Amino acid sequence: MKDPYRVLGIPKDSTKIDIKAAYRKLARQNHPDLHQGDTKAEERFKEIQAAYQLLSDDDKRNQYDRGQIDAEGNPTFRSGGFGGQRRGGNAGGFGAGGFHDIFKDFANQARGQKAKGDPFADLGRGFGGGFDFSDGFGDETHPQRKGATVNCWLELDFAEAARGCKKTVRLPTGKELSVNVPAGFEDGQSLRLKGQGMPGLNGAPSGDAMVEIHIKPDPMFSRKGNDIHLDLPITVPEAVMGAKIEAPTIDGPVHVKVPEHANSGTTLRLRGKGIKAKDGTRGDQYVKLRVMLPEKSDKEFIEFVKSWSERKPYSVRAKKS
Repeated sequence: MKDPYRVLGIPKDSTKIDIKAAYRKLARQNHPDLHQGDTKAEERFKEIQAAYQLLSDDDKRNQYDRGQIDAEGNPTFRSGGFGGQRRGGNAGGFGAGGFHDIFKDFANQARGQKAKGDPFADLGRGFGGGFDFSDGFGDETHPQRKGATVNCWLELDFAEAARGCKKTVRLPTGKELSVNVPAGFEDGQSLRLKGQGMPGLNGAPSGDAMVEIHIKPDPMFSRKGNDIHLDLPITVPEAVMGAKIEAPTIDGPVHVKVPEHANSGTTLRLRGKGIKAKDGTRGDQYVKLRVMLPEKSDKEFIEFVKSWSERKPYSVRAKKS
């Protein structure tokens, strides 16, 4: 894989915030859902995911910066015993790779003989009593390692996030899963899918998938804690005389009563119509009324207001002291 810093387009002294911002920007631009059928875009997206997974992990990032692991997270072996290198072949007729393979085969044979009850299975213990050919080689040179975590994002409507929903998410591995998003998820929160990440090494468990939730701005609703806020326009007659009107909620429209003499800014409270909390209770919805004049100017209306204001003047702005 390419240098993760170059993949994300960031310098090596970038902060975690810089890394995350670069990842989110590139992930949005290269998400497979936006480039269906484009294999190059899919590969690019996988590179972005892998780069972020390495650089967002402090330990792996430090190891990479020190040259202890490569861009794929594999250990680097710059030198080895017996005059050879583990990677890239042997420097000589009996390099580290060949030495390891010979003793690995010997150890495997020893394990098999021991399992069958072969009396020579413990032959290695005769050399000082502490050298068992059937133990140690495979485990030390091929340690188990849990699979890497994969990251992706899922975009939801306001109502979907508020009520909870079931959505299909596509992982960087190409796998598609149906996930249940609990009610009340906030923008930027992540959903952990255990065991859905990269496969583990040498029989170790798979990593997890972290699905970051992004909530699209809603033209009507906004959220503050577990409460929902909404601006609702009303007509002049409704404001003056009061009325029973419909107000939207995440559960569907409900009827609310506008009191007589309602002003812009008058707020109605709808109990239990907000976001569901973890304990099962729900917040409230606050409906702020906005008195709206007719869209088109009406001469009769203007004359009426002019006549009325001359007879009934009043002030709404505080007098300056």
